[in-house]
Amino acid sequence: MTKLLPRDLWIVIVGMVLLYTGLSFIWPFNMVYMTGELGMSGTDASLVLLVNSFVGIISSIIGGLIFDRFSGYISLWIGTVILVIGTLSLSLFHGYPTFIWNLWLVGFAMGMVFSGLYAAAGLTHPAGGRTGFNAIYVAQNIGVAVGPFLAGLLSGFGMGKVYLGAFLFAIFYAVFFFVFFRKIDWKSEHIGSETKHRKRGMKRSRPTLVGLFSMILLLATYLFCQLPHVQWQSNLSTYMTSDVGISTAEYGKLWSLNGALIVLGQFVLIPIVARFKRHLHAQIYIGILLFALSFIVAMHANAYSGFVLGMIFLTLGEMFAWPAVPTIAYQLAPKGSAGLYQGLVNGMATAARMLAPFLGAVVVENFGGITALFVGIFILLGMAVLSTILQRSLQIRDKRNKALKGEELSENL
Repeated sequence: MTKLLPRDLWIVIVGMVLLYTGLSFIWPFNMVYMTGELGMSGTDASLVLLVNSFVGIISSIIGGLIFDRFSGYISLWIGTVILVIGTLSLSLFHGYPTFIWNLWLVGFAMGMVFSGLYAAAGLTHPAGGRTGFNAIYVAQNIGVAVGPFLAGLLSGFGMGKVYLGAFLFAIFYAVFFFVFFRKIDWKSEHIGSETKHRKRGMKRSRPTLVGLFSMILLLATYLFCQLPHVQWQSNLSTYMTSDVGISTAEYGKLWSLNGALIVLGQFVLIPIVARFKRHLHAQIYIGILLFALSFIVAMHANAYSGFVLGMIFLTLGEMFAWPAVPTIAYQLAPKGSAGLYQGLVNGMATAARMLAPFLGAVVVENFGGITALFVGIFILLGMAVLSTILQRSLQIRDKRNKALKGEELSENL
């Protein structure tokens, strides 16, 4: 696999590992920390996460636009500096209400950096598409495997130590970024053609109406899948620790298991997924089925082992579905909009992190408890199947229309 990946993509991969390891000190514990140590209600804590994710959506789009119009390095540089400042402030000031403000600052940085790294992953591989996105997805989950495990160990000494660990990894990432990311060939012909970095006289392609609706449906599919997925990080975390009696350390280990399975499972899954290279939508359908199985298991679990099994199904679902979404977005992106389209994909994941905790808390507290939450989850997964069917149909239609126009143009010439 090493020989197949170019140097520039390896730089992006290592950067993602360092970045996500540090951020994994923070995100799994946000809900538990705010409701437990800061004494906030589930609804209030969810509102904080809602605003945090909204900030991330805006910064993802901003980062994608800067990536396309100026430089990927400039976009990532800005996000990296903000990340270091935010994590430093969080490690020093994590009481109420300064924790909230610092969390939002880190969320802004995350949006810019993630959209930039995903765009860079697609553009630094000569063939573009699935290989680069799968590599960055694995890199992200190496961080998921390591970060929560280390954070769980540090949590025994207080959350201040956890946030200090996040700051230290932000420093590691920043040093790596400023040393190695400048060596990426940001002015290469491939990156330039996809983003139009300061290219005079070069016009960006515009999406067709059918292609635009296809992209909207892809984002809807991603949202309908991510909304249930984020419940494992938010309302299910509260349910597991408060109602079932699972410790915070045990909950953190679930996410370490998630990351470890994704990394180790590549040896088994890569040959399987390779069979779906031209059938990306089949990966999404399989992922949705596995997500449903994970919630069926979690719904009936009354011991830690049940949630472990549910996490295994959830992880397998991720491994099929998540790399397929940015790959399809890469296929749909008109010339000159690669960064923007990846920013939209990242922004939709952030939108799920914004909406899911709040909507889940409202359902649990007002519409029948945890059972109502599971019912809503299965409805969303059903909607994801429908939107995927429609999206695939429009994508095929758009591709056929473009082919016909190309034939007509060649005949006229």
